[in-house]
Amino acid sequence: MEKILFALCEGPHDVAFLYRILRVNGLKKYSKTIGAFPPPLDIYFTKEAAGENLERLKLEEIRNRRLPSEVLSYGDNVLVLLYAIGGDSKVESRKRLLQDIGSMYGRIPMEKEIRTGATAECSVLYFFDADQKGIDARLQEVCKELSEILKQEVTLSGDPQQYRHANGITYAAHIFAEAEKQTGKLEDILLPLMQKNNEVIFKKAEEYVTLHDPQRLPRLKVKWSNEGLMEVRDNSDKGEYHRDKSVIGVAAQLQNSGATNAVCIKHSDYLNRAKIVSNPSCIEIWHAFKALIAP
Repeated sequence: MEKILFALCEGPHDVAFLYRILRVNGLKKYSKTIGAFPPPLDIYFTKEAAGENLERLKLEEIRNRRLPSEVLSYGDNVLVLLYAIGGDSKVESRKRLLQDIGSMYGRIPMEKEIRTGATAECSVLYFFDADQKGIDARLQEVCKELSEILKQEVTLSGDPQQYRHANGITYAAHIFAEAEKQTGKLEDILLPLMQKNNEVIFKKAEEYVTLHDPQRLPRLKVKWSNEGLMEVRDNSDKGEYHRDKSVIGVAAQLQNSGATNAVCIKHSDYLNRAKIVSNPSCIEIWHAFKALIAP
């Protein structure tokens, strides 16, 4: 492989949406077995899948290994790895992954490990929601995080925003925001795209979602009391309600019954090539990828 791109996403919805964008722009799903991946990824993924000290881990920790959710190829010599690694609070997970990437592909090892001999040009692309903090604030957070991890002052610049480190790895970032605004999130791009030419379905989905009752967010827990076994609402453990995600989920069930939102985003025809390749936000996202993987 000549180029490897690690895309760090907040969650599976981001991965599914980016997967669709990459697929309609010509990338193919990379379906080889772990052992058939180009070195050093073959050894690294095998090690990650097997894990260390498994007997000391909880089952949910075993499921959260540092492995990509999707892998795509661009031509014969480029791989794109999409990770659902968590939001801004998952600093340690990103730090460990970036240290591993630096050990594999950096000209200067970030940790005292045996060099792998990898020669592929490597890049890392962050994806975050702007939320109410705004695009500029999010970019500053990425710079601060990278500066701490790389132990060197990092400033992102250009289009897309990127930084080339002395270790030979390029670090870049793209922030999801509402069209022509500084704030927003993935759903501000995704929902209007899905609604287009499907207005009636989504209007009905929005009407259904208005039945949301905040009093039902605290989850029911089975607990023992002096009166015996009881089921009570636990205010310390509330579910999450996001209107836009709920609307997408309701509408998507008409095509993918019982599927998660990520599966629906990945497969639903509410998104199609014509919409994606003509949407300014999707074009910007593809530009961010292409700048790092094009010959």
